[in-house]
Amino acid sequence: MALSMKVFLGIFTLILSLDVMACGDTLYRVGKGVSYRVYTAPLPGSVLVYGNSESALKLAEALAQSGHGVRFVDNRIQLTSELSTSDYDIVIAPFRDHDTIKDSASASGNTTTVYLPVAQDRQQAEIANKTYSRVMVADQHEIKHYLKAIHKTLKEKA
Repeated sequence: MALSMKVFLGIFTLILSLDVMACGDTLYRVGKGVSYRVYTAPLPGSVLVYGNSESALKLAEALAQSGHGVRFVDNRIQLTSELSTSDYDIVIAPFRDHDTIKDSASASGNTTTVYLPVAQDRQQAEIANKTYSRVMVADQHEIKHYLKAIHKTLKEKA
């Protein structure tokens, strides 16, 4: 009787342990499970983000999280003030405001700040590409594309 009880407990334990062996196996599959990918800036810079939308604010937060020194402004008065009083490596702003940025930067004598325009669509991007070497498209670029453009720009400046 003691032997049958031991056999019963052994089989019972084996059945219960089958679920334990599978625990966490999905986390180890390549490309599956929990993602821990955080974008980091290998070459941090000072970035001014201008925009009056939720997506501009999220962009500023993501850039700051990646390691850049970021200042976010949401009106033209602040934009003009920041460009005239502070020195930024890069300014990210809508392409429609390129005249304001160009005028503010030249008025302050700032020649080192690079403007990264954000076009609203492909048509506006084609127009911006005639003047600027790097143009982002608002509805088609993710944070990694902004980080790549910022990194290339900072590398060229160094």
